[in-house]
Amino acid sequence: MIDNEGIRAEDTRSCLLCGNEGILLYHGLRDRLFCAPGSWSLLQCPACKLAWLNPRPIPEDIGKLYFQYFTHDLPRDPKGAFAYLRKSIKASILQSSFGYQIHGSNRILGSVLSKIAPLNDIAGGDVRYLKASEKGRLLDVGCGNGAFLSNMKQLGWSVEGIEPDIEALMVARKNLRLNLFQGYLEEAKYPDKYFDAITMNHVIEHVADPINYLKECLRVLKPGGKLVVITPNINSLGRNILNDAWLAWDPPRHLFLFSIQSLRTSAELAGLTIKELRTTAKGARWIWVSSSLIKRNGILKGISPEVPETSLRLQGLVFQLAECMHQNDSGEELVLIATRDE
Repeated sequence: MIDNEGIRAEDTRSCLLCGNEGILLYHGLRDRLFCAPGSWSLLQCPACKLAWLNPRPIPEDIGKLYFQYFTHDLPRDPKGAFAYLRKSIKASILQSSFGYQIHGSNRILGSVLSKIAPLNDIAGGDVRYLKASEKGRLLDVGCGNGAFLSNMKQLGWSVEGIEPDIEALMVARKNLRLNLFQGYLEEAKYPDKYFDAITMNHVIEHVADPINYLKECLRVLKPGGKLVVITPNINSLGRNILNDAWLAWDPPRHLFLFSIQSLRTSAELAGLTIKELRTTAKGARWIWVSSSLIKRNGILKGISPEVPETSLRLQGLVFQLAECMHQNDSGEELVLIATRDE
């Protein structure tokens, strides 16, 4: 056992997936966002390309890393003409591509814009790529402040959520009137084959045993149901340009980071049937702006500045366009869509 500035942690040099000893990527990393204690390293398996935090906080001390976190507040609702236009475009695409009837949407506009793949991907991310025709019982694992579940409830889903962070959960209960479970997935003890859809948006990188988490998702998913996992892509263009300043390393909260190869292996070990596994550039602009500020200043309290400088925002837009054009497997996030066969 290691005492890392008050965080109890364990030395973890072997790969969770294949047992190989990891190669050191970075050493002496500190929390750049919320000033959690500790000095951390990142290792990567030379075979399956899984990356992980070393030393790894023990489960009993992980909560100490979340005393401050962005899910402790509801996201701000953007104002102004540009924000209204962006909202209308998304609503129109969601109606055309995903079948949701949203006030203020335009079917003709949506039909045209949905043919632009990056726009379709950005809008689809708002509903975690779930279609209106699939509506039923939805579980959001790691639901944070509940903003996503509140939106999906308005779109006709029957929603449930689970979140270990009590501060985030209090925001969801107080402001959105959502009834959510406080704790971890295996503690909720949901019945077998219970949910039509399960979403895990930037969650799997936070858990100490991602394989067992995926197995538990499989257990509570109905046959033919859909599991959607979104997580940072360790082979992204941003990571390769920005190196240790890449926002998505997020030490010490991100315990594991995946490539397409390692996420596929994880899903297969859990017994899931993979329907789709790809990358997306939908968050590339924000990643570029935030990571660039980390690179320049060494710290970025609270994820991102309220109003980044114009030149940096333009750089982020250019970066996102470049990543969309040459995405292949280098988008900033991985999107896994899987199902249960029987």
